[in-house]
This record gives sequence, C-alpha cells and structure tokens, in this order.
Amino acid sequence: MNKIFVAIVAFLSVTMSSIQTEAQRLANPFDFPIQLSGGFCDLRAHHYHAGIDIRTKSGEGHAMHAVQKGYISRVSVRPWEYGLAIYITHPDDNLITVYGHLQKFNHRIAEIVKEKQYENENYSVDIKFEPDIFPIKQGDLIGYSGNSGSSGGPHLHFEVRDMQTGEWIDPLIFYKSDVPDTCKPLVRGLKIYPTEGKGMVNGNNKKQNIEFKLDKNDQPVIAATIEAWGEIGLGIRAVDRMDGTGFSYGIKDILLTVDSVEMFRSHADRFSPEESKYINSYTDYEEWSDKRIFYIKTFVDPGNRTQFIASRNSGKININEERIYNILITLTDIYGNTSKVPMKIKGKKQDITPPDAIGAKLMRWYDYNAFSAKGVRLTIPLNSLYNSIHMRYDTSFVKEYFSLVHTLHNSPVPLHTPAQLSIRIDSSFTSTNTDQFGIVRITNSNGKTSWIGGAYHDGWIDAEISELGTYTVTRDSAPPVIRPIDPGKWREKKKISIRITDDLSGVSIYRGEIDGKYALFEYDGKNALITYTFDNERLHPGYHRLKLTVTDRRGNKSTYEYSFTW
Repeated sequence: MNKIFVAIVAFLSVTMSSIQTEAQRLANPFDFPIQLSGGFCDLRAHHYHAGIDIRTKSGEGHAMHAVQKGYISRVSVRPWEYGLAIYITHPDDNLITVYGHLQKFNHRIAEIVKEKQYENENYSVDIKFEPDIFPIKQGDLIGYSGNSGSSGGPHLHFEVRDMQTGEWIDPLIFYKSDVPDTCKPLVRGLKIYPTEGKGMVNGNNKKQNIEFKLDKNDQPVIAATIEAWGEIGLGIRAVDRMDGTGFSYGIKDILLTVDSVEMFRSHADRFSPEESKYINSYTDYEEWSDKRIFYIKTFVDPGNRTQFIASRNSGKININEERIYNILITLTDIYGNTSKVPMKIKGKKQDITPPDAIGAKLMRWYDYNAFSAKGVRLTIPLNSLYNSIHMRYDTSFVKEYFSLVHTLHNSPVPLHTPAQLSIRIDSSFTSTNTDQFGIVRITNSNGKTSWIGGAYHDGWIDAEISELGTYTVTRDSAPPVIRPIDPGKWREKKKISIRITDDLSGVSIYRGEIDGKYALFEYDGKNALITYTFDNERLHPGYHRLKLTVTDRRGNKSTYEYSFTW
C-alpha cells in the first residue's frame, strides 16, 4: 500500500508541475484584484464545489473578460444552477473555462440568445457553437457579473475544466500569486467512529465527539483519555481562511498518520462530475442531514470511489494492542499553511457489542437490494449504497396523508444511484384525480415535507428517491399563485414583474403572451420572480393584453390577464 501513496504523490507532482507552467496564461477576468468567497471542492449539499467564487464588490454589472484566447463553445440560460453562463474552450491549453451567475452577456451573445429563446418559446436555452463562430482573445469583454441562477449573492462562479477528461481543476492553481494567503486551516470539531460490530470507544459502540481546547495558536489540545479497542475511524470538522476576508473555505489536503504510518490522504486538486456525489460518503451524511454540519471522515466507505483519496486499510485504525497509539491529522491549504491535530488513543480491551440486527434487513453495499411490506416496495440498484446497513422499517398512520407513512431506516442513508420506491394509495382516494398524487419525504427532525412526485399506476405511486428515510403520499390540488408586482408602474419602469409560487409540487411551466404572441419572461428561480422587459422590436406603443399561464408539476393551472398601454 505504501507504493500506492508513492505513486499518487508522484502523479500529483507531475500534474501540478504541468499545470503550473500554464499558470501565467490565465488572466484576471476583472479589472480589480481577485478575492474569493468560495473555494474549489468546498463542501456543498450533495456535491463538491466545482470552481472558485470571485467576489464582485457586493454588486452586479462589472465588466468580465475572457481569461485566455480560445472560442465560446457554449452559452446557457437557466432559472437555477449557473443562471446565465458562458463556456470558453482553449484548445492550446487543453482547458475549458466557465463563467456563471452572470447578469447579462455581451451584445452579440445576448442577441443570439434572445433569438433562440423566441424560436424555442422558452427562457431556458443551451446553445453550442463551433470553433469558428465565436473566436475570443484574452481580455475580450464577454459579459457582466451578476447574481443569476442559484447564486446566494453577487459573485462570479469560475471554473477550469480539463478539455479531454471533463475533470474540474482547482482554478486557484493559476492565480496563487494574485490571491495571497497566510492563514492556516482551523479545526472546529472531532469525532471518533467505532466500526459496527468491530470496535468500541470508551465502552460504547456509537460515534462520539472528541472534546478539545484551542491553544494560543488556535491548535487543538485534547486532554481527555480516549480508550478504544478494535476497528475505529476518525472524523474532522474544519475550515480554511484567507487573508482579508471572513469567508470559510474547504480543506485542500488532509493526512492521517498512525504511529507515523500514513493511513489516509485526500488531496482535492481535481475531480470528475461522476465523483461529485461521493461527498455524501466522504462526509458524515447523518450530521449534515440533521444539523447541516460537515464532518470529513478520514476513512473510506467501501462504496466510495473518490479518486483524490488514497488510504491504507480504508483509513481505519486497528487498535489490537494495549498501548498508546499516536495519531496525527495534518491539514494543509494550497499555499502550504498547515494545522496539526495530535492525539493519543489508549488501547484497552473491551467487549465489542455485536451489530444490532434483530428485526432489521441486511442490505449489502455491493449488491442489488429489495424490500417490500404492506403498501410499500423498494428497489436499490447495484453499488448504490456506500456501506452495508441493517435497515429498519416502521410504519404509521397519519390522517392528513393518503397512504401509510413508511419509515425506511431510522437514520438518513444517502444513495449514489436513485432507488425505486412504490407506495400504495388508500383505495378510498383513487377514484378521481389520480394525477394529483405524489410521494413526499418527511424530515424526521422537524416533520417538514419535501415533494418527490412520481407517476400513478394501478393504485400505486412510483418514484425515484436519493436517500432512505420517511415517505408517504399526498395530493396537490392547489394551483400556483400569481402575484403581479406594482402593475401601475410597469409602463414607467418599462418592465413587467410578477411573482409565481406553488406551495407543494412546485412550478413546472409558465407561459407569457402579449396580444396572443409569446413574450419572453426571464425567470429568477430563487426569488420566484418572472420579468418582461419592454422590447422595442417586438412591442409597439399602444394598447396591449397580457396573459400569463402557470402550471405546477401536478397539472394544476392558474391564469392571469391584464390590459396595459405603452
């Protein structure tokens, strides 16, 4: 296994060296210094952050330039995700750069996008270009920074991708000299995980917090004695900081050694789109699901195939001698700023509690798994679980729902590939409006529901789920709500603004028409806002009739009509 570490370190050295030679070729996309609000491979809900977030002085509309010569290969517009985005291919460098959450494109791109939107009669478009259509020089104006899509505030989401493999590469590699940093990572929490049926810690087989204090240099000091026996793992909650900002960033490099022997290393310099969802195994999913806290596990679940991780014995520590084991976790950022977490674990023989398997169904991580009970069927594909579990099932009746409430395991378990879930509806409700039924997930911690949906078939609802949990069936019979915003000021502002919401299944389709013809309403998903800017080429002065139709995911429809002059 040492050979694997040597090979990985050698590979990383070659990769970093080759990338560094390209570093001077990528320019700053803005006319002001780069500061980051988000880093590469930061931990996010169900995915790693694929780029860096560049601050834009807390505002929008800053001119944005191509960082290298190439050609615009793709432009996309969506109400969510990256919002307005530009993709530039750089053949000479074997790279693709991505610019997301824009306010607007340059004039030429904007005109092409609008024509395609009217041609498709759809706000969302995804346009690909051949190399000779949009050649670009380094420094060319391509658009303006914004806050579109799923952005949480004005910034530029900037990515660098390997043109051949499609892998995301840490953009900061190219901009280290532009973004100084002397801050080391900071530890916020530690956990210890006895392996079920194989390990114990302080007489307990459940995961536990490791208490510590910070010394004057913000380094953790662990005073309590940790006694363990058998197989255990460790987890760490940590953030990185950068000079001049109050933002938190992910940890570039994590190294675990036991008695000076390397057991685990993650080095997040690149990853593929297929790997991004492995974050649900890389971190303690239960902690994130219940508390929205990320703990990184310094051990590897058998179903986790993240390529930037290397390990010996999957990072598990085997405590099989009554002695002191010297543990060291080292956290390092891209600049070499380092924090160390030393701890001692005392090997002490303890009776190991066997797995609690009574009344549970064993589901193996590498296998096809199926489960059925009264009114429920579950099918989990091969290699969907990250670890084997003893699944516990429970059911209950809640008057407000249209089926039994089915609890598929008593703690959240992520699935890498969606599972098929079918729930039978109470037969007294299936005579009419079956299209309005859908599966919802009930969050155990707060009882809130989230819409899953599904299709009705012969008394059952079939849907895909991405985690085990508590599910039932409800009905969405309420149409979306349309709320015009200050219609009396539309003429003055030369813009129509309308809020569209749906309280359960969510908005699926909207269509605006003026005088019976399609009108392009831009959709800001996060604010549930659609806007139409008066278009001199398509809207002439005079009397006009607006009609807006909004449909939710269960076919419920609302219509709004309004007459105005311009």
